[in-house]
Amino acid sequence: MNRLGEDDAELPQEDNLDEDDNALDEIETGGDQEDPLLLAIDDLEGRVVAALDEVKLHSGVHDPSSGTASIHEELSTLLRPVLEVAAHTGPSVARTYASSGLDDAVEDVYERVLSDLVLPVLLETAQSDQTAAKRIAALEFFRSFWKEVQKAGSWLDGTAPVTSSTAGPYGSGNTRSSSHHQNRGPPLPRPLQVRRSEKRSAHESEILRYWLQAAIACLTPGVFTSQAADDATSSRGVLAASASLRPSLKHIIQRIKAADDRGANRLYTPVMKLTENVLHKLLLAPDTSGGATPDNLLASCIKYVEIVVLCCSRKPQEPATRRRGASTTPQQDFSLEDLPEGHPVITRESLESIADYAFTVLRGFTLTGGQVKIDSNVLSSVMMMSASPSEQVVNILKPAALAYLELETNFPPLQNRSDESSIDLETNLDRSSIEYDFRMGPKPYSVAVNSLSALATHRPGFFRDAAICLARRAFHPPNADEGANLLTPVAIKAITSQIKSSCLTLLRNALSVSSNSSAILQKALLTFDMKAQADKALAMAKQAHSLKTAGRKERNRANIYYEWETTTTGTKRQRETDDALAKMRAAKAAKGLGHGIQLPTSMSDAVDLVLANLQNLPSKRPTGGVSKRPNSAPVTLEFVVDAVTSNGASLSQEEGRWYERDGGNAWDIELEDEENKFRPKPKLRELMDLVTRDDPSDSEEIQKKRKLYTEQSLSAAADAFGRILTNSANSRSDALREFGCSVAARLAYTLRNVKPMAKNSASLEFANLSVAKVVHDSDHKQKLEDFVDLYPLAATGLALDSETPLPDHASPTEGNTSIAVRFLNEALVQQDAGQDDPYFHNLYDNSLDLHISSVVNASIAANDKPNDLVKKKIASQTVIGLQRDIPMLPRLNQASIVQLATLCDIEEITKKAAQMSKKSSQESVAEAAAVHASKVAAEKRATATLLILRDVAFQRDADDRGLAVECAVGLASGRLRSTQSIQDKALKLVMNILYPRNEALAKSVADAATAEIELAVEDAVSCYDDIQKANSTSISSSDGGHKNALAPLSDAEKEAMDRMSKPVKLYMALCIRRTDMIKTLFNAGSTEKADVLSKTVRANMRILGRTAATKHGAASIAFDVASMTTNEEIPLLLSFLENLSGNPDQELIEACFKIQETRSVDGKKDPRYIIPVLPAMSRSDLVGHLPGFVLAEDKVFLDALVRMGSRVSRQALLFREEPEDAQNTLYGLTLTEQLVYLHKLDFSGKGIPQKRYLNAIKLCLEEDQTFNDRVVQSALDEISGTFLVGSEKLPLAFMRTTILVVTKHESLHTWISQVLLPRLVDGRIYEDSRQWEGWMRAAHILEKSGDSGVRAQDAISKLPAEQLMQYQQKWLGKR
Repeated sequence: MNRLGEDDAELPQEDNLDEDDNALDEIETGGDQEDPLLLAIDDLEGRVVAALDEVKLHSGVHDPSSGTASIHEELSTLLRPVLEVAAHTGPSVARTYASSGLDDAVEDVYERVLSDLVLPVLLETAQSDQTAAKRIAALEFFRSFWKEVQKAGSWLDGTAPVTSSTAGPYGSGNTRSSSHHQNRGPPLPRPLQVRRSEKRSAHESEILRYWLQAAIACLTPGVFTSQAADDATSSRGVLAASASLRPSLKHIIQRIKAADDRGANRLYTPVMKLTENVLHKLLLAPDTSGGATPDNLLASCIKYVEIVVLCCSRKPQEPATRRRGASTTPQQDFSLEDLPEGHPVITRESLESIADYAFTVLRGFTLTGGQVKIDSNVLSSVMMMSASPSEQVVNILKPAALAYLELETNFPPLQNRSDESSIDLETNLDRSSIEYDFRMGPKPYSVAVNSLSALATHRPGFFRDAAICLARRAFHPPNADEGANLLTPVAIKAITSQIKSSCLTLLRNALSVSSNSSAILQKALLTFDMKAQADKALAMAKQAHSLKTAGRKERNRANIYYEWETTTTGTKRQRETDDALAKMRAAKAAKGLGHGIQLPTSMSDAVDLVLANLQNLPSKRPTGGVSKRPNSAPVTLEFVVDAVTSNGASLSQEEGRWYERDGGNAWDIELEDEENKFRPKPKLRELMDLVTRDDPSDSEEIQKKRKLYTEQSLSAAADAFGRILTNSANSRSDALREFGCSVAARLAYTLRNVKPMAKNSASLEFANLSVAKVVHDSDHKQKLEDFVDLYPLAATGLALDSETPLPDHASPTEGNTSIAVRFLNEALVQQDAGQDDPYFHNLYDNSLDLHISSVVNASIAANDKPNDLVKKKIASQTVIGLQRDIPMLPRLNQASIVQLATLCDIEEITKKAAQMSKKSSQESVAEAAAVHASKVAAEKRATATLLILRDVAFQRDADDRGLAVECAVGLASGRLRSTQSIQDKALKLVMNILYPRNEALAKSVADAATAEIELAVEDAVSCYDDIQKANSTSISSSDGGHKNALAPLSDAEKEAMDRMSKPVKLYMALCIRRTDMIKTLFNAGSTEKADVLSKTVRANMRILGRTAATKHGAASIAFDVASMTTNEEIPLLLSFLENLSGNPDQELIEACFKIQETRSVDGKKDPRYIIPVLPAMSRSDLVGHLPGFVLAEDKVFLDALVRMGSRVSRQALLFREEPEDAQNTLYGLTLTEQLVYLHKLDFSGKGIPQKRYLNAIKLCLEEDQTFNDRVVQSALDEISGTFLVGSEKLPLAFMRTTILVVTKHESLHTWISQVLLPRLVDGRIYEDSRQWEGWMRAAHILEKSGDSGVRAQDAISKLPAEQLMQYQQKWLGKR
């Protein structure tokens, strides 16, 4: 058995529960167990591959039924399992299954899951997928993944110090930051710390490279032929570039500091390539494509340029900070000062040149409102130059910057900068005459203004140039003439307002004074009549500037002022909190030094503080302290010696517990004396004689001593029990562990009503909690509670493994037993030895039930707290131990096996995992990963439970075997609660492993399944009235539309059918192997008031019929089942025959006719037996059997018609013609053919009453969902067509059918009046008096209808004069 990992234990795999019948051979011949880490990695890869396949196969079109608002959210939801596995579940699995080494396990998981699967596949999706939404989803995954890997326990965990053993994926992975920081663990050895730091850096570099490459792919020109898709992908690519730039530059700095120039270059090249692609989209794409770049994409590119300028420019330090030599760059910011020197390519000069040109481009955007057209000659000459990565970026920026600088050289000079009165903001620019590459819309214009303002604020070196640019733009704000129809009046007003506010913000900054830019900004604001605001802002700037250069006195006065201002403006709640804190400190100080003052760490400061507060010490000891114990021992020399020798332990011991201090001194040891090696000393012997002599006449003092001695003896025994149990559990020696457990078990069942010591009380509390939570039967619960009260020490030992995790070295091996087994063996010995003693009645059974309840409760606790890795490990250990110990137990009982089956009840944790997976917030990813890991562990424990049941069925006696089979069948049938996956595994266990084992197990399985069917019958009968009531309500409220006959009519019926489908499917699986059991199934389904069970059986009959036909032959099994079926079971037999084959062969057809013949009554054949094979019969045969169906009941007749047309439903409107050179080549009857042949039926020759013949046709017309108006029209058209050509006479019922159609289908009025009636006149229908009477009635009905478009008069006018006169005379009086 492999050693347990940190978080979990190795659980049995479920491969043995295979679907084929040879699964038993796998169990018997299985070799060595696979590495649990490899199995766990395979499981992770399976989850990732399944999710990625789902994304790959997605159409890229939003599905409204997915419950998401957009396609991007839908794809993000599909990728969420990948994110959970990659960021959190992967490290957790490495920690859990690290048997050979944690570092190796972490690398194995990272390489197989991330390096070889997740990162390459998603990069490939971002690079080559033909759907824009999928590319965007892959790119967004990298951003989310980078955020998640920074969290606790993930690959790049930054919440713990790098020197700690809990840093990164090697720690606990606890998502709660407080507990994570409090448990930082011991510092790592220096070599291990260096190795882990290198691995972390390699992981960070790889993740960033994949992220950058994905963004580069989305920014490559011509990704999609659709411009909209290309622009959407490019926008997301720019956003990804903005998010990845700073982390990439920070990692490059780390590589340069580590003297890893190659590592820095591997990341620097894609960073520059990414920047180059963004600049292409911004500056060169409009020129090359001839189209306008969307505003969103332009705005994103401008924002990226701002970030580039911030990262590639210098940020001067504050004077005070510069004196201390510290940097002021925030952790999330990056500036040129962070870049170390010494790299041959990545230099400060190259990055600074990028920043200068990029800043110039931004100034040009702001001042001109777009990009001035770049000289193509300059651009081509620059782009043709081969250069380093940074120079390639400069080659793109430089022509754009020069195009603006060429305009700027023509601006009037500002003259003398110190002379404020000579400021000239005029530019003399005629923007309408400037040739642009592109112009900016409202959004990119606003972003450009904000970028210039932000750069001026955060980079003082750009302040003056930015201020001049914004001031000149404010002096000539945007107008409609220069907008090229891109700027609406509202947009122009908004941009102008933004420029004004930016100028005011810069004027308020102290840099406006130090850079001599205040006059420029103030003059710009004066053009908007903002003199008051400008003066106030300038005053604030001068005050802030003066404080920077003022002395210490002025700065301190300013600090005091601001501190006082903050206090007075505090909230009411803050003032109340401060007052309460002051009162608490005063109260503590009043109690003295020890209660009110915390000493500083500095010794000199602490001494000064103590001396200053000596006067606060009270003159007397404060009252209410710890009072002196009444029986405390006097301080003697012996007392002091005991305290010294026990290292102070004796001082904390309870008075009177002499055995802990000097119990060994009460015995004389004579090793040479074989008989009396250990003899009590006289003093102890006298005390023992005094106690054992129970004399009522003894004095009260002696009785107190006797009572005290008895209590101390029991306490000593309980203490000894705890020490033995703890030492045995943690012992490395198998023999010592066996001996210690045996001694502890004997003590536990010998000492009654003795509570364990405090250190073992948690196990006793866990035992009580297990009984309360797991056992539901009141009588059984009371018995276990009485047992725990009578044998507390035994309960402690039985629940110890379920409450406390065992170290790896203390886990029982294959040849040894656990603590619980030793206790159970002792319980059986005690029970057999004291059969007449009521104390030992059911001692073994109660002990076994308590132990199983503790194991189940351990799993419940692990499911309730998915983040508690200790509980998860305990649950895994207990299930593994139970699987090993069950074969060694003397016997089992029904209650214990039923409790054991509750380990399969994992519905709550499964539902919780499903709910967590639906949450879209990124904060819940780690928690969802923990819940999913807990669900997987629970499924493994449930699978192990099934294997325990298998072992019990194989290795125990007949009684235990029957109990295990009943539980397995109960799980497979759904009677015992579990999830669908566990029910499927239980079904495989029952059918593939237990049933084929031997005859005895097969009989047990059959008996248990029959019992489940009988319970289903009782359930169906008990809920009959409720279902009938619910069905009636549902039918009355429904629209009466056509529904499947086997579909539930109400929610109550659906719940009952779902409940009964599981035992029915199980029993059907047995019926396939033992066909005689079909009789029992049909008998159960035919029970009175068990309608819902009968419906469930018929709904699942397809499974039984098709599988039985495949295994035994359709014709053979049909005849066998028919021979064992009674008349009450005929509906189920018909359903069985109907589902035997989708394409019945001739052998099955003959078998059905043979069944019909053998089951005939008084020579009368039941046509229902041949209905299942009607679709496979030829049309001529069906026409021959049509009279028999007409004579049958209405339902049988209609069912036969449905079956006849089931395979030719697409030809429902056709009347097919038989080929001239072939016979009986047409199979089935279309709906049109059915109506035609029904009308042409020789009912008198077949012995069919005329009334039944007419009613059969009327039944068809009433089924208007099947025989709709188009079908009826086709049939009437076929019959009237043959009549017109004179080949056949009109059938007797033809005109009656026409009249019924006229009254039922108004949609056919036009066709009947304009086509059918004139056609009948052409065929001389008036020669047949009966048909002529029907014609006149139909024409009269149509004439009276008054429908628009219905012209019955046209048909009437075609009548000959004599017939026209007859029509007018007959119906004239009725007009």
